[in-house]
Amino acid sequence: MFTFGNRFLLSLIPIVAIAFFASAGALQAQSNEASSDLDDFIHYALVANVEYAEGYAIKLIRSEISDEEFYTLVSSTRELQERFDRAIGWAMFVDDLEPLAAELESRYETGRTNLIRNAARIDGSIELLDGTTRQRILAEKRLEEAGEYAVPALLRTLQDSGDAQATRQVREMLTKIGRNAVIPLCVALPHMDDNSKVIIIKTLGDIRYAHASPFLVAVMQDSQESPAAKHAASQALSRLGIDENTDLSTLQTIVANQYFDWQDSVITEPVGGLNLYWTWDAQNHLVPLDVHEEVYGDVMAMSFAEQALALNPKNENAMGVFVAANLRRDRELAGQNDMVYGNLPHSPAFYATVFGPHVAQMVLDRALEMGDTTLALEAITALSETAGADSLLAGEKPLMRAMYYPDRRVQYEAALTLASTLPKESFTGSYRVVPLLASAVRSGGDMFAVVIGDDADQRRAMAAFLQSNGWSVVGQGSTATEAVDLAGVVPGIDLAVVLARSAVQGTTVADELASMPKTTVTPTYILTTGGDSQILAVGVGERDMVETSDAAVSDSAKLGVIEDLIAKASGGRLSYEEQAAFANRALHVLRDIALAETELEVDDATGTLIAALTSTDEDAQIVVAETLAMIDDSLAQRALINEALKEGNLDQRVMLLDEAAGSVRRWGNHAGDWQVELVVDLAENSSGYLADAAARLNGALDHPNTSVMIFLP
Repeated sequence: MFTFGNRFLLSLIPIVAIAFFASAGALQAQSNEASSDLDDFIHYALVANVEYAEGYAIKLIRSEISDEEFYTLVSSTRELQERFDRAIGWAMFVDDLEPLAAELESRYETGRTNLIRNAARIDGSIELLDGTTRQRILAEKRLEEAGEYAVPALLRTLQDSGDAQATRQVREMLTKIGRNAVIPLCVALPHMDDNSKVIIIKTLGDIRYAHASPFLVAVMQDSQESPAAKHAASQALSRLGIDENTDLSTLQTIVANQYFDWQDSVITEPVGGLNLYWTWDAQNHLVPLDVHEEVYGDVMAMSFAEQALALNPKNENAMGVFVAANLRRDRELAGQNDMVYGNLPHSPAFYATVFGPHVAQMVLDRALEMGDTTLALEAITALSETAGADSLLAGEKPLMRAMYYPDRRVQYEAALTLASTLPKESFTGSYRVVPLLASAVRSGGDMFAVVIGDDADQRRAMAAFLQSNGWSVVGQGSTATEAVDLAGVVPGIDLAVVLARSAVQGTTVADELASMPKTTVTPTYILTTGGDSQILAVGVGERDMVETSDAAVSDSAKLGVIEDLIAKASGGRLSYEEQAAFANRALHVLRDIALAETELEVDDATGTLIAALTSTDEDAQIVVAETLAMIDDSLAQRALINEALKEGNLDQRVMLLDEAAGSVRRWGNHAGDWQVELVVDLAENSSGYLADAAARLNGALDHPNTSVMIFLP
């Protein structure tokens, strides 16, 4: 029986149907228009028509389709996806298009992120695995896109269904997800029932990624595990090529190092700038924690190292990777939150020092091999606070190698750390310590550059540009070898500018610079023209210390790129404060060397110290004078006397006179006759403390031509 309400609702059906289809039609029309605009944007971008590409980019941005719909549209075919990526890559280097390209890329990534992380979409896709062929293909595509986000739901299906077909579908799907499924499966493994555990182990064997091996070895070595699980684990390890008797702590350390080195085989694909760290919570759920993609490798390295140390607290390799990863993690976070290791009880510096100098040496060795300047500096700081000469000079001696590292901060810190221990035995590279300290006193603020290019006029113009902006151009040449050889002996080459005639030449020179000892970590700026500039940007885009631009960009733009490069490489130019600090520390260490019994020869810094005697402030001058007085060199003694004879602060002159007298007492009289005369005159014509100090120096000189009658009433 129909009521009035029923009849009323029935009467609305045609209206609702009309409205629905009208709405659907409008949505379809919007989608069709967006699809057409996308095709046009890609076309005009790829033919480098800025005006038309800009117009269609604006239409796409203003379209009413959602970010999710935009992502679906772009990713509908692999060909379209690849063409879109190329178009965006080109547009990013065009001033008028760069903000529009960034907005389109943002819409794409936001849509992708929202769809991949959508739990309802994942659950619905799992249900479709049992549908028609078309539904299954669509479901598999969506679940593969979801990657590790789909693993918890797939595991629930595995545990809850008990159906052989569902089990097979889940296993196949996890295998297709592949590498991204490994860690969540491994984390869940100990908490699953026996049947599910065996299926997971077999799946890990099918996926064949070796970073699952610690979890499989743990199954083999656990007396509580079932024979079926152990048998499955043994077979899986055999497929991975891992000995089931391998020490578990060692195996975990190997994986920790793989994460620290950011090996492709262990790094999962980020979604929306985030990776996932998997845990098992108290409610028996597999739970992901968001980790910023910049620190994912370090967080995972710390996690595996921590597990290795829990099994073997004496595992120094695990200590080393934990410390190195923690230092780098803290730096890369730059104040952002870390949900995994953000609440450690101590600072990164604490862990860098508490394990002793041997571990810090391991961190330094790793930093030098990687060309990570900041990590090298942090490791040297830890060594300076914990290590004596015996520990620094034992083993592999990475601190010696640090003195040859092509960054002056690292060189200076290494030399300061070594010198401060006042080593009593000779060691490889000991001859380099004092000259580096002298360099820190003499030229700490200079920035050295080389210019490379075929055209001599262009090289000269670039050299003039750099010099006008505070750079010392120490080498120019048509090849990297020629320019670097002309640089001679400098603390380090801080910048290489390459004027390339083609993308191929630019890449070749960058490779040459990276292979040369003096320039392995030197920031490199490559300028070329036209389409070559775009090709070059793609070719060297993954290199941290290389930047490119069109040769036609403005001088201010060039300076901006250079400053960014220097900041990325070593923290930027040495500031005035840094220069002064390095110089002051070097002066004090040189004095300590002069006063101590050590294998280091302070004489190698004599020239620098003489120059510093007249160019430093009063406090530093005292340190310099004390050092020069300990050097057996006539020029050093005469420099002390000259400075003492100058008009100036009374206390300062008294100090200088006394240091000069000390030099004479130790090494004999090396003063010139004219200096003796001036000392006699000062003693005769001054009074008080100054006269007393001049008298002491005159007495030490013991010059035979000095008449006693001069000083009598």
